[in-house]
Amino acid sequence: MYCSKCGRETENAGKFCQWCGADLKAIPPKPLLRKKVAGVGTEKFAGLGRRFLAFIVDFIFILIIDLVLTGIFGFNEGIRMVYQYCRHQPITDRYGQVVHSLIPQQVIIAFLVLVILVPWLYFAYLESSKNQATLGKMALRSAVTDMHGNRITFSRASLRFFAKILSLIVLFIGFIIIAFTRYKQGLHDMIAGTFVFEQ
Repeated sequence: MYCSKCGRETENAGKFCQWCGADLKAIPPKPLLRKKVAGVGTEKFAGLGRRFLAFIVDFIFILIIDLVLTGIFGFNEGIRMVYQYCRHQPITDRYGQVVHSLIPQQVIIAFLVLVILVPWLYFAYLESSKNQATLGKMALRSAVTDMHGNRITFSRASLRFFAKILSLIVLFIGFIIIAFTRYKQGLHDMIAGTFVFEQ
């Protein structure tokens, strides 16, 4: 087995690491990642830069999906109202009538579908799929796994997605710590028990 403190191989039957003396029972075990493809190890974790580039690619694909859905279902009404609000203009409906509600229904529906539903299904479905990666992660040769290198479930991928809200609201610190944590985990990875490795 490997000591999760110093990372060196130590005796399986021992209680303490023979190299650094760490209590092997008290320290959480190192992720036991398996090989995903023959000859390609999964011990190298994807860093912040690679994951940020993957996010940019994913963002472009999500934007394309949003534009298609907007054209099909007419979510542009809600988007137009948000634009009017940002320009400090009176919010009007499609007939030019001023809308007096605090948050118009069209804005709520557009937000729920385009900002919540589409990204959630995109990330959760693809990260729990056979490829274990979104299109951006596939392009950057990365994959999401549990601590044994296995494919994660849709529910765990969903937990990982919504945990990103916490990573976001703490001034992006939940994402920034990817560069500093031992296994390159963000706050959302820690919550969901997931890892992102390079192929």
